[in-house]
Amino acid sequence: MKYVLLTGASGGLGTHLSEYLLQKGYYVIMLYNNHKEEVERIRNKYENSMIYKIDLTKDEEINDLIDFLRVNELSIDILINNAAIDHMSDILDKTKETFMSTYELNTYVPFKLMRDLTYKTCVNISSENAIDTYDPVTIEYDLSKVSLNMLSNIFRSIYPDRVINTICFGWLDTPMNKIDDDIKKFIEFVPFDKACNEIEKLFDENKDLVIIRK
Repeated sequence: MKYVLLTGASGGLGTHLSEYLLQKGYYVIMLYNNHKEEVERIRNKYENSMIYKIDLTKDEEINDLIDFLRVNELSIDILINNAAIDHMSDILDKTKETFMSTYELNTYVPFKLMRDLTYKTCVNISSENAIDTYDPVTIEYDLSKVSLNMLSNIFRSIYPDRVINTICFGWLDTPMNKIDDDIKKFIEFVPFDKACNEIEKLFDENKDLVIIRK
């Protein structure tokens, strides 16, 4: 049984991916900070699962997680950096705080986990916003994902014996997208089953940047 450490497991893509992998027979350690009821619901359905509360923006809590894994002899096969935030606002309302908080979770946290954890495979969840020009209302998020894409390439060169991939999704129907229902019907979302399947395909082989738009 392969062990998966998944950040951002309590909502959006994270909950779908958790259940997908559990049904496939992986052991999934679901990291969460909020919405405990979601990960508890999943844990109660699957014996091959564990939940762990953590504020990923605190280095000491990541260090505690690493100690917890070591003490309990939990060897991570697959690290999935899924947790992310964005700040939607007019360009004139952007601040140092909105940039730094977004970069911290979306780029620095994956960096620290990729550097300090021991694992065989890493999949970073990115966005097509990192490769196309979009509305500046999400500029913090977009730039953080550009950095995440580059981070994967750098770590792949440092650790050639590991599988390190990035997948850029188009629209996913998650709470992060604050879109009215009357607008959603005109958007072609990536189905969650397809998203999860495409992520699993990246577990065994290094590939160029993978882009899934629909």
